[in-house]
Amino acid sequence: MAGNNLLTSSIIVKRALAVLSERVQVLGMVNRQYDTQFGYKGGAKAGDTVSVRVPQRGIVRKGRIMDLQAQIDQTIPIKIDQYYGMDTGATSAEMAMQIDDYQEQFIDSKIGDLLANVEADFINKVTPLVPATVGDYGLFDDAKTVLTAKAYLDGQLAPMNSRNLLVNTFSQVDVVDALKGLFNAQDKIGEQYKTGKMLSNTLGFDWYQSNLTSTLTRGTANGAYTTNAAGQTGSTLAVITGTGTILKGDTFTIAGVFDIHPQTKQPTTSLKQFTVTADHPGGAGNLSISPAIIATGSERNVSNAPGATQLLVVKGASGVKYAQNVAFSKDAFYFVTADLPNPPKSYGVDSASATYQGITLRFMQGFNQVNDEYISRFDIVWGGGLLRPELAVRIPATVTGI
Repeated sequence: MAGNNLLTSSIIVKRALAVLSERVQVLGMVNRQYDTQFGYKGGAKAGDTVSVRVPQRGIVRKGRIMDLQAQIDQTIPIKIDQYYGMDTGATSAEMAMQIDDYQEQFIDSKIGDLLANVEADFINKVTPLVPATVGDYGLFDDAKTVLTAKAYLDGQLAPMNSRNLLVNTFSQVDVVDALKGLFNAQDKIGEQYKTGKMLSNTLGFDWYQSNLTSTLTRGTANGAYTTNAAGQTGSTLAVITGTGTILKGDTFTIAGVFDIHPQTKQPTTSLKQFTVTADHPGGAGNLSISPAIIATGSERNVSNAPGATQLLVVKGASGVKYAQNVAFSKDAFYFVTADLPNPPKSYGVDSASATYQGITLRFMQGFNQVNDEYISRFDIVWGGGLLRPELAVRIPATVTGI
């Protein structure tokens, strides 16, 4: 155990969490709160399933007579079971260093690597779940695509003050070069030199570049897939005819099924977009899709249920790999962490946890007397997913690369 003249776990974990918080990028842009009304006021534990609340849409009465609307709490269950850690060892002499020296040697790089892995896996988990895409599935090199993404979020009533555009590193080359005339204000150039952030408040978004963005390969589905029966609803869609794979993350539309305005429930002129949530090997069968098709009620999200033998159009070109740029509002995604237990010191370990802005990190250290070495570990347990799919839109793009 660490003595009074050595760095304690409490000191180390607070400094490590400060480093993590400074470097967090994507996780700093998403919802990080779960609902404490479901029995988690003391903090969720590893393996728990917690609930994230989804705001309920209202039903507008037209007429004099009241139509009292029941308050139905809609929640998304999320299991906190992604266990990530980083392990290290330090000698007694190293544990006697000042915290700044210890941070440079044992915290900065290790926490950076831990965070990069958490963010990368979070991004790869949530990106294929975003149903809507915009753009021509070519290079991301025009303002119209950005404005179309903005128009999509406008139509979905996404808040104006928390919109972000996460751009693939190589897509950044294409779009910044194409739009460099828009990026030449001195204050915006200054922003580009800050870590990760390209610029703010441009074409409706705060822009960030990342080399952690997802890359998805479009399946080989041909253009002959159709619905198997009329009136299908829910998160499974039966299809017939057609050949070729439809892969997780592939986006498609159904002929005759239109999106609706989220408040008025009136059909728009745009076909509703869906994403496939599990690989389909090809041919007749059932597609797992998101969002679920809801054709009636206050949560209705389509103009109508699909008819029989309605054509599916899968976006993109067969077998092409696309970088996934994502425009989104904060509540599109959620990220939650667990409070890990700290063993009593009678177990021969010094352990401490710290929480900042919804992210909990634990540090634990014991002593190996054979090697005169403190063995240490950082731990974070998390869960994440899609909270409000309508508040995000993908911009798939081919990239030149190096």
